[in-house]
Amino acid sequence: MKTFFSLVSIQTNSFSLEKVVVGVLAITEKKVFFEYSKAKIQLLDKLAPHHNGISQFALKTLQQIKSKVVETNNLKEQQKLLASYDVFTADYINYLSKYSNNVLSFAKPEALPVTFTQKEFGQYYFNFVGEPLSIDIKKQNISFAKKIKPYFEKEGLDEKANLKYHFNPHTFQGILKATDVSLITKNGAINTIQVVDFSLGEQTIVNHLYETKIIHEALHKFVTNVNGEVNKIKIAFEEPEKNTKQHELFDLSYKNYKDTFEFITPDALEKETEKIANSNNIKFSEYLQTLEI
Repeated sequence: MKTFFSLVSIQTNSFSLEKVVVGVLAITEKKVFFEYSKAKIQLLDKLAPHHNGISQFALKTLQQIKSKVVETNNLKEQQKLLASYDVFTADYINYLSKYSNNVLSFAKPEALPVTFTQKEFGQYYFNFVGEPLSIDIKKQNISFAKKIKPYFEKEGLDEKANLKYHFNPHTFQGILKATDVSLITKNGAINTIQVVDFSLGEQTIVNHLYETKIIHEALHKFVTNVNGEVNKIKIAFEEPEKNTKQHELFDLSYKNYKDTFEFITPDALEKETEKIANSNNIKFSEYLQTLEI
């Protein structure tokens, strides 16, 4: 896949249309790279005194984009377990390039025949922004996706269960578009696990829970038609940080769905996948073949 590359500029003079490059955005298949110069942002009020509050406006907007990049990269890590909600596409940069509010602008994206790594991105950042890319050296918390990834890679698990199973809307009543679930298997009753990362953006979490509720309803209609059984969908989660909007949403989700879903922690998830890997379960897709659906 090509890398889509765009420069982020700020107009400092409305008469001469002079612009200062303050950031770089690059999109690859596996990761989105984005960084901006905090030093240049701090100088904006001096460079463009006629733009009242330009630095504050620019900083707020760039911080919002940075947050969206972090969320998108977290989702890319989970693409084997979760449905993809990738925001950053070439079309999206085209949209951003049309948005400037007379201050912030994104160059029309250019396709480069190279896949960026942090090293290549740092070189492009230096070439266009004019300063080395500073990387905050902080202790990185292990993301939820990386923490639970080994649990879905247990030997034999993919022979006993479908991983990231796609529900066909033409087969399951109530599903209007292809919808994913992290794991589904059968041994007597149908058992399902759905991974929900409560550290992501609020709308992403809500969309995922709504989709899982639709899967729940579709499975119950399905087993009624085939005279089968289905257990509660297990929601694999990690409690988000206290005093955040994500934690408020987690509390509300648990309150509303505790009777519908079974919420399980990473430790319980590991035990569950281990048990399935060593069981006599069959894949849900194999069960469907016996029904000739």
